[in-house]
Amino acid sequence: MKALKSFKFLLLLPLIVVVIAAVALVYTSLERLEQQHDQAAQEQQQNLSIISNAAEFSRKLGNIQKRMNLALDGALAGELSELQLYRMHSGIVNDLASAAKAIDELSASQLVLDANHGSAKGLQNAFSEYKRFVIMSTDVLAVDPQVANEFLQKAQRHYLDFSIFISKVEFLLAERTKLRNKEQANTFGQLVNRLFLFSFTALLLLFTFSQFLSYRASCGLIDIAEGLALLSRSQTNRIPLPRIEALQQSGRGEMKRIAAKLLDFRHALERQRVAEEEAFQLAFYDALTQLPNRRLVNERIHQALGECKRNEQQAALIVLDIDDFKVINEVRSYEVGDQVLLATSAHLTNLVTDADTVGRIGSNAFAILLLGMSSTNEAARKVQQLSEAIKNSFVEFILKDEQTFFLTASMGVTFFDSSLENVNEPLKEAEAAMYRAKKAGRGLLRYYDAQVQALQQEKLQLENDLRQALSNHEFQLYYQLQMNAQEQPLGVEALLRWKHPERGMVSPGEFIPLAESSDLILSIGQWVLETACDQLQAWKTTYPEFSMAVNVSVRQFRQADFVEQVKNALQRTQANPKLLKLELTESMVLDEVEGTILKMEELRQLGVRFSIDDFGTGYSSLQYLKRLPLDQLKIDQSFTRDITFDKNDAAIVQTVIAMGQALQLEVIAEGVETWEQQQILLRYGCDFYQGYLYGRPFPIEDLEVNLNKLLA
Repeated sequence: MKALKSFKFLLLLPLIVVVIAAVALVYTSLERLEQQHDQAAQEQQQNLSIISNAAEFSRKLGNIQKRMNLALDGALAGELSELQLYRMHSGIVNDLASAAKAIDELSASQLVLDANHGSAKGLQNAFSEYKRFVIMSTDVLAVDPQVANEFLQKAQRHYLDFSIFISKVEFLLAERTKLRNKEQANTFGQLVNRLFLFSFTALLLLFTFSQFLSYRASCGLIDIAEGLALLSRSQTNRIPLPRIEALQQSGRGEMKRIAAKLLDFRHALERQRVAEEEAFQLAFYDALTQLPNRRLVNERIHQALGECKRNEQQAALIVLDIDDFKVINEVRSYEVGDQVLLATSAHLTNLVTDADTVGRIGSNAFAILLLGMSSTNEAARKVQQLSEAIKNSFVEFILKDEQTFFLTASMGVTFFDSSLENVNEPLKEAEAAMYRAKKAGRGLLRYYDAQVQALQQEKLQLENDLRQALSNHEFQLYYQLQMNAQEQPLGVEALLRWKHPERGMVSPGEFIPLAESSDLILSIGQWVLETACDQLQAWKTTYPEFSMAVNVSVRQFRQADFVEQVKNALQRTQANPKLLKLELTESMVLDEVEGTILKMEELRQLGVRFSIDDFGTGYSSLQYLKRLPLDQLKIDQSFTRDITFDKNDAAIVQTVIAMGQALQLEVIAEGVETWEQQQILLRYGCDFYQGYLYGRPFPIEDLEVNLNKLLA
């Protein structure tokens, strides 16, 4: 009996060893998998925390941008007081300080260091520059909104650097997730192979010794193996394991424990995949409307280009911007503004097909990508129909709570096909067309025009170069002689010239209007005044009686401290004020007449003289002219040029000369090019002349050579 027991023990010993080994292998493998999963989950949680911090940082920057735009618009419109602007400045500075803490936390994370090749200095520098320009913008907002706008535009470029960096972090997160899934799949596969091998061995031994025991053991192991295989293959965030759940309910001992561990692992894997889906949603979709964001719209454009190449089709892109949307936010609250955005996204989605794409690419800007058109004409027809439908739906906008808005939207359109080389161009082109529509008025549609855009870019480049011209010493003063009837030089007019380092001499007709439309004319005008006074002082001994005529712009003259500027220039240079003649335009002196007279009288007391430039082209009134402390009238060259054959111009010139004589003013004619013109002017009573007859405008060296010849 004892021997039989020993024999049974010897027979059962391999079975026991195999079963114990199989259970130990399964248990240790699951423990290892659980450790790997816990480590992966911890890393994923850290990465998601970084992504969340980055998203929160982006939201803070978005709020700063929005508040900056509100402050800038309010300053430009004159709707905000200096106290309000200062409070907004303080709030923005506090928000920037909070964002700086977030930057420090992001910079210390390993994911950010990996995304930027081991260094977060670029991110910190970009934020430092952004913060600097924003603070500079708010500092000067109350003083000069135009300069604040320029600083804000510079800050915007650094804001784009953050978006690029966040994209790098999100891309690295996706790559790491793929690598973890691949490693887990390999581990699952190895464990499945081992389990099937041991299950097969256990089945053979159990079948030899006990069919019942082998059946129970193999079924449990097979269920676990199939569960592991299903976990490794499944890509969904819900993984059904009914057999493992039943084993956990009815099993005993180690089998029940293994089933419980496997179910715990399934739950953790499902949580990880839900988190990955949320990260993907944050990266590619708008949080409010759930529409594709700018990044995903760009990706859809890339896909559309492939469709165009395969099917020889056309595509169209519409960028839509809700007009005066900030009024809704300011007057009705941001919650109502969000409702309008949600309703807009629903309207636009209902107007297009499933093959088309509607995305939100800005605070109140949407993009519509239309596909499947066989020709440009068909694409234009479809765009026209859709734009009309959008306009009709925007006329009366009713929200769910019966709030009614009368809205309009400005739209820009561009078309592209398989010839497109840069997938980033369609969005830029459509936005450029949309801005043209906004500039032209509300609720308009404009198509992208490459020539118009090229001219705008050239003008922008010229203005950027103009801002550097003064500090780079690219401006020069040219001087044109002013003569009397005896052909004796009495003085000069200072004329501004710009020698561009690449384009050469730029026509004043190009850069003067640009300067006058911005604040640049103030610094340029001050430089001209200072340089002219310096030249007057330099001529103190060589040409002591020479006068200097200097043109003054409207914005320069309207400055509250203009009189002080002239006084300071004269005092600094010690120039004779009686030789300085300021040329003003008719429109300048007749606008705010009382204030103009006060400034002129104050300067007249110093000895400064005044001349009305381009006289005859405006709408001067004798009633006002006789009140102005003037010394000279200058006849515009448009009348002088045709005086020899145009009776009307001749009559106007005679009238101006007679008017000057009646008011006891000097009269000088500009644009004198021939002796015939000079003789007619002399006969009419004009004794002073300026024009190519006596010489072109010269730089100072050539002028002095010419003067020496005339006076020799």
